[in-house]
Amino acid sequence: MTDKKTLASKKRVAFVASGGAVKAACFHVGVCLALQEKGFSFSGGLKNSSFKSTPSNRPRIDIYVGSSAGALITTLLASGHSLSRIIKSFSKANKVSSAEKPLPKIGYLDIFHPAALHFINPFRRSKIHKRGWETIKGHLFLRGLFTTKGLEKYLRTKILPTLSFNELAPDLNIVATQLDYSQKTVFGKKKGYSEEHACLYTDDIAISDAVAASTSLPPFFTPYRLTHQNKETIHYFDGEIRQTLSTHVAKDSGADLIIASYTHQPYHYTPEIGSLMNQGISYITVQALYQCIEQKIATSKSIHDNKELVLSTVDRFFRDENLPSDKRKNLVLLLEEKMEYSRDLDYIFIHPQPDDYEMFFGDHFNLSAKVMDQAVRIGFKSAINALRKYSLES
Repeated sequence: MTDKKTLASKKRVAFVASGGAVKAACFHVGVCLALQEKGFSFSGGLKNSSFKSTPSNRPRIDIYVGSSAGALITTLLASGHSLSRIIKSFSKANKVSSAEKPLPKIGYLDIFHPAALHFINPFRRSKIHKRGWETIKGHLFLRGLFTTKGLEKYLRTKILPTLSFNELAPDLNIVATQLDYSQKTVFGKKKGYSEEHACLYTDDIAISDAVAASTSLPPFFTPYRLTHQNKETIHYFDGEIRQTLSTHVAKDSGADLIIASYTHQPYHYTPEIGSLMNQGISYITVQALYQCIEQKIATSKSIHDNKELVLSTVDRFFRDENLPSDKRKNLVLLLEEKMEYSRDLDYIFIHPQPDDYEMFFGDHFNLSAKVMDQAVRIGFKSAINALRKYSLES
């Protein structure tokens, strides 16, 4: 039997949650339930009054990175709301503790706040000249069917203990993509700019507005307008458009264990369902999107694994050739610095199993307790399966 890798010595644990609408939000809750059952604790709430769901002698998650639906769940956790409160707000399960009041329920009107019609003058003068059927793209009437203003109000008035990232005990990071520039913004406690990731870090936006910006998924939701302290106005949309799972944010925050939860698992053929050719264009489109995202995540994993391979190869070569030990150590440290690799950093990726077609075909925006419970169970099962290789014991 293979020994489990211990995580007991981890000092800073990060939870990174992807987008995927209500379905993904519930999946993340299930993942967190599994983490809690395995012994992880969650930091949340205001400074000096941090909520801890389990004893502090266990690895504690105190870095959160969220995009889109993941932004909502990480915000709830970072705000100090326990998993039992979150689940009780929508679940009918009897296992939920009755000692805590549920969170105020989120409704369809909170999610689907109607967008105003923005009529575009078809006769306006423009420097963009088009011919053929694509000419109609410049004269469409909508920027999106809905806005996320309802979600912003829900968080601001019913959920958040503060609107400032800097007043929270844990490090909460919300990722959004800039509409008019090839870069993204991470809203949190950090300030600055990363050239490598084309990423702006800022703390000058309210948490509720940051989540609303991150969850503005086109074409359903119109881009979200934010005005920064320097008076610059920027429109934002979904946080994962540029990069799925911004794990670099957690790494830059000093995490030595990054737990990434995502639901973008492509469908794998099963006899019960058959080919997606028989399911229609919507599922074919979802499959195409999920395959693109899966490849992006696989590429990111491969880069990390290749760095580890280079370092181990250099180390082994020096040892096999009986070369000076001090030279070996210096070269390995230099390569680690140049490649921005940390030997103490571990990743755990949690996602639905390839044959779990129920998650693939699940409704994205269904607020039915039964449907949401199912996504929670799939998240819990997926996390338990991924965590089998690890132990929190010394």
